[in-house]
Amino acid sequence: MRNYLFLLLALPSLHAQPVLTPTPDASSTASDIGAYKVTNSVETGYRFTTIGGDKSLFRSVENYGNGIRLFGANFDMRAKDGHGHLFDAATLTTSGLGNDPYGFANLTVDKKDRYRYDMTWRRNDYYNQSLLNGAGAGFKNTRRIMQDHDLHIAAKPWAKLILGYTRNHETGPEFTNYETYIGGLARSGLPLARDTHRDFNEYRLGAELDFLGFRLNLAHRWENYKDDSAIASLFPGQPYAADIFRQHPFDPTLEATYPQAANAYSRSQPMHTRRNGWFVTLSRSEKIWATNASLAYSKGNTQSVYSERMTGAAQAAGTNIPTGDGRFLNGSNSGFGAQINAATYMPGAARQPFLSGDFSFSVFPTTKLTVTATTSVLSNRYDGTGNELRVLSNTNAVINRFYTFHIGTGRVSSALDLNYRVNNWLGLHSEYRYTSRFIDNFLVRTGTTNSRDFNSTRNHLNTGTFGVRLKPMRALSVNVDTTVGRDNGPLNPTSPANFHNIRARVDYRAKRLKLGGTYRQLYNLNAPYAGPSLDYFASHSRDISGTASFQAKRYLSFDANYTRAHMDSLANIFALLVPQGSTTINTVSARGYQSQFISNLQTVSLMVRATVRRGTFYTGYNISRDTGDGRNQQALGLTNLAGAYTAAWSTFPMTYQSPMARLSIKLTPKTQWNFGWQLYRYHQQFAYFGYQPYYRAHTGYTSISYTFGDAPSQPEPKSPNKDPKP
Repeated sequence: MRNYLFLLLALPSLHAQPVLTPTPDASSTASDIGAYKVTNSVETGYRFTTIGGDKSLFRSVENYGNGIRLFGANFDMRAKDGHGHLFDAATLTTSGLGNDPYGFANLTVDKKDRYRYDMTWRRNDYYNQSLLNGAGAGFKNTRRIMQDHDLHIAAKPWAKLILGYTRNHETGPEFTNYETYIGGLARSGLPLARDTHRDFNEYRLGAELDFLGFRLNLAHRWENYKDDSAIASLFPGQPYAADIFRQHPFDPTLEATYPQAANAYSRSQPMHTRRNGWFVTLSRSEKIWATNASLAYSKGNTQSVYSERMTGAAQAAGTNIPTGDGRFLNGSNSGFGAQINAATYMPGAARQPFLSGDFSFSVFPTTKLTVTATTSVLSNRYDGTGNELRVLSNTNAVINRFYTFHIGTGRVSSALDLNYRVNNWLGLHSEYRYTSRFIDNFLVRTGTTNSRDFNSTRNHLNTGTFGVRLKPMRALSVNVDTTVGRDNGPLNPTSPANFHNIRARVDYRAKRLKLGGTYRQLYNLNAPYAGPSLDYFASHSRDISGTASFQAKRYLSFDANYTRAHMDSLANIFALLVPQGSTTINTVSARGYQSQFISNLQTVSLMVRATVRRGTFYTGYNISRDTGDGRNQQALGLTNLAGAYTAAWSTFPMTYQSPMARLSIKLTPKTQWNFGWQLYRYHQQFAYFGYQPYYRAHTGYTSISYTFGDAPSQPEPKSPNKDPKP
């Protein structure tokens, strides 16, 4: 899981450069069809990929394969005079529809002052072999299809009807390991298969009205979510092996015994949710004032049923459990005894009302000063009931419990914002914000001795922001602001409590040169948490980035980017220590260990684009490297098991490289040949369980872009030997 967290942080850098396909430098011709001018192009070809190293990791991150592809298509139809009979303009753009893992299509049809229709369709084929550290046995291979439809109809110049529909559908197999519990603490590991089937549908009906200088947007939404995934065990399980890391990671002399094993398991947990909601916004803007208000209310109802069945066998007297390496704790195995059947049935119902509102009012007493006051409120509740019925055949035990729960969160926030332009080159900005929040968590149980669990917390957050905007010359602009916050009672040790943020941006724009730089600093220095005295958390992050773009000639351009992101955190984790030879939980003591995470991620990206007569050449190189802090388990000199184990996820030295090149040659005014190549190389130098994620993949394509049309829509590029006048 820590590796997953690292990959999520690194992915934006890993994919900073443009993808190879579809080819952006496609041939372009246009033709006349009646009152419209039409441009239509398509790109198709073959993609090839060779993979070395961990193929599963490559598929989890990139997932490109071999085969014939429809890389992209573009269709554009516009009325010559700007006004068509049925529509003024229609555009269709697609990419990756021909067996690539990521497909996209967008359609827009528009007629001015009459209607506008927008459709977006996406497909995502997701593959993941669970933990990327060599110790996982999970697997996921799912497909998600998402689509959005929006139709705006102008019934009157002052009134519009808005219709919308959204669908999100996910299917595919998932596999994982599950630890079943049979009779007390007995447990067993079984491989499970899930037939994923999730659906989300949303219907929207609304209106946009203009009256008395105000604009009112009113919408009603109906949402339906269903998860009908079925789960079953693949084959009989085995007794859970003694594992000192999972049972007692800080006392290797202890070995736990679980003398029972599950051999069949099935589970279903369908959940259906219906939600209706209203959304209202009202706005108006005048010369000396402006206001905006919004209100959202929704109510959801959820019905769920958790049904679980399992069978297992208890080991005979004197039987010892396996250690996982073919041995038994006392050197013998006497087999299994009587069969155990267990069943659990848990129906539940929940209700979730949600309310939020925002109001802002701005005044402009002078052309240089803007004063804005905002207030927002939020209330989110989750109330429900549940029943747990559990039957065990070996003890003839019947457990029947009834649950009533309430989870409520609320927030009230107010802010005052001032913007003042001192002169043409200096501007000032300040803001003060106060936020009050609460969380209530009430749980009532019947059928158990621990019948009530009530928890409530309140906190107050004060933040102040001050910023400066400078424009010392026409081509140069500088923005700097800082925020300081104090929270009297953070909700958990990692919540912002004593923090400050600094943000800065510099931009320079000349005729052919563009330069930019950013700096961001986020410090969260929490004092010991109000709970156990050993809980604390502190984090620091600093991001620096720079960009440069230079148009040397009309046919030659350069782009460069550099980013350095530093992050470190220090927290306390608890270890349960059981003295050697003890078998009772009463002798357990707690000891705190520091957990430190350090990342120093640097990314460099270089790109060159050149156009010569009928050809366009593009090349780029992207490298991302995290040096961590240079530590490893041996260099740290760790002797205690807890420190050695946690050090494994404290730093992630890695290198990711991705050079690429693309060549496009125009064969005819309508036809263009394209060839591209890209290397993906990822190597992590430090991981636990002796596994270091690594892959190297060469992927590329060759394709033909063809435009359907009669005449060129734009002139041929000038010869590169003549530099155009500025």
